[in-house]
Amino acid sequence: MMPLAYAADLPSLADSFGNAANALGFPHFVISRVARTRSPCLPRTALEVICGDYPDEWVRHYQRRNYACADPVHRAAFTQSAPFRWHDIIGLSKAEHRILDEARQAGLPGGLSVPLHQPGGSILLFSLAGPLESVNDAFNARLAYLISTQFHFELHRLTRTRSTKASHFLTPRQRECLTWVARGKTSTEIGIILGISRYTVDYHIEEAMKALNFNSRTAAAVNATVQGLVEP
Repeated sequence: MMPLAYAADLPSLADSFGNAANALGFPHFVISRVARTRSPCLPRTALEVICGDYPDEWVRHYQRRNYACADPVHRAAFTQSAPFRWHDIIGLSKAEHRILDEARQAGLPGGLSVPLHQPGGSILLFSLAGPLESVNDAFNARLAYLISTQFHFELHRLTRTRSTKASHFLTPRQRECLTWVARGKTSTEIGIILGISRYTVDYHIEEAMKALNFNSRTAAAVNATVQGLVEP
């Protein structure tokens, strides 16, 4: 796990995590932020990927079908505080069964997920996929939890380092937009809340990402929240 401690930026941190996961027998992983919108009219799951290396074909298929809202792994993450195996998730609907079946066909035979609950109700979710012998290894679950929490710790370290200077360049509007991103809102929803267009929202978020040196709006929002630059 030491290479994670020496990571100088998010890409090298992701590479170190991937190498550690691969050493445990998991050739694929994804780290994402999962949140539930609070709108009673249109409840849904908001998903933004921070980093990962799932098969490209599966990622495209997953996005086209908007599976984030029906993914049983996301549902289970909100009720679990410890690592859990995908095949242990109970009460699967027909749609949820289909998602896991299609994942297996796409090269993800099994999975182990580690949910880290964040301020504001979102989840930093680490999902490792690979053969069942790796998934079913109890020691692997312990190590997966350790590398996930260390990733979170090192992400905090990197953010603290790079945000000290960048925070001075965040405008009040950029902070507002990132605050709502951290709460799981889409650009359209943020635009309605702030009374501006979604295109203007996207502009402010992109500028904030540049200032914080992140290429993911989720990573920027998560790290800005950790540093106290925005409200959780």
